[in-house]
Amino acid sequence: MSFQKKLLAFAAVSALSAATAVPAMALENEFHGMFKFMGYQTNALAGGDTRDILRKDAHSGFFAEQRARIMYIAKANDNLKLVTHFELDTRFGGIATGYKGTTGNDSGNLDADQLTLETKNVYLDFNEPATGANFKVGMQPWADAYGSLFLLADMTGAIGTKKVDAFTGQLGWFRFDDNTAANAITGPGQLTADLIVADGKFAVNKDVTIGATYYNIQNDTGLAATAPYELLHMVGVNADVNVGPANIKPFAAYQWGEKNSATDISAYMAGAVAKVKTGPGAVNLSGFFLSGDKGGTDNNAFQTVTAGTTYFNPANMWILVRPNQAINTSTSLTGNDLTVGGRGAIGVFAGYEGAMGKTFYNANVGYMRTAEARGTEKKSLGTEVNAQVGYKIYDNLSASAAAAYVFLGDALNSKTTADRVGTYAQTADSDNPYLFNVQLSYAF
Repeated sequence: MSFQKKLLAFAAVSALSAATAVPAMALENEFHGMFKFMGYQTNALAGGDTRDILRKDAHSGFFAEQRARIMYIAKANDNLKLVTHFELDTRFGGIATGYKGTTGNDSGNLDADQLTLETKNVYLDFNEPATGANFKVGMQPWADAYGSLFLLADMTGAIGTKKVDAFTGQLGWFRFDDNTAANAITGPGQLTADLIVADGKFAVNKDVTIGATYYNIQNDTGLAATAPYELLHMVGVNADVNVGPANIKPFAAYQWGEKNSATDISAYMAGAVAKVKTGPGAVNLSGFFLSGDKGGTDNNAFQTVTAGTTYFNPANMWILVRPNQAINTSTSLTGNDLTVGGRGAIGVFAGYEGAMGKTFYNANVGYMRTAEARGTEKKSLGTEVNAQVGYKIYDNLSASAAAAYVFLGDALNSKTTADRVGTYAQTADSDNPYLFNVQLSYAF
């Protein structure tokens, strides 16, 4: 090839590169994320198996794991952006193939080289110019207005938000099941489970905001694992009130619908979260009530979307309620099912958090019991005490150590088999669960 042809080829490639780079150059690229390392010494998180959590002389040992999250936002302007969010989890030493149903695809195995990238969110976030409403379309995070007792999850769907003076309204649709493998019909859109969300909030003044919601689920998949109902309606009210040094968030909701085409659902829930500034920190108070069913039909039991997508982070528990700090190997005394198999639950929690310079700390206590008992079952699940102290090494990096211990109640530790709660207590005279945790947390 002559020098002239080489020069022309180079010019053509350079021009093409410049042309394709123009849109990217117009974007504002944002990167955010986090890295968290955790080490555990515990008898309470053995692979997320409740048999290991409660069994006498349960497995106890030290293990470590890490989680990294990477968020990239392609921002065209203040009214349009694409949000992507990915996650990488690793158990140090890896997880063997077949271990408690796992595939063994864990990069913590020797020599790494495993694919562990998980998709959390991919959605378009834009403001529609004609109406001024904000829309989010795609795979996105969503949480209910009730402490996440009904649902907290990443889901595919679309939601619109519009603010008019002191009123903010939301209308959304999410699909959380579409022709799962267990269904005979494999065509998309034929057997589905959908969630419709309508949410409104009104700011009465700077200290008082009141809200109301309507959630609707239509589930025709026929799978109890997805949801034990075919039609569910849920209406609720909530508030956010500032009174002096206290912030109080009460809420209540009622459910009705159809379960298995034969049973009518009538259930309710209530709760509150409060934070009171005191001294160098704040007192945290929270509690909830989920109605239960004595007979096992669950028609009076508060319904959640699935057991694994409910949380109550204001509790600040490590074992009694699914923790908000753990990574993959997290579970609670009831296997992350706050309805306790349809029995319902009552939980009350209190704690104090504060900071002195670069040192931060918190201590908490919580108690849970079932709302209803079946047969001769006992109701008390247990009482947890925990504490954590940490230090900010840099503005974005902190290190901490925590300890938690649960005094099991009779519903999980009775020597009489009939007194224990269903499958949640596998062995009489169970060991009280404990946990020691150290962690490094980096956010950017």
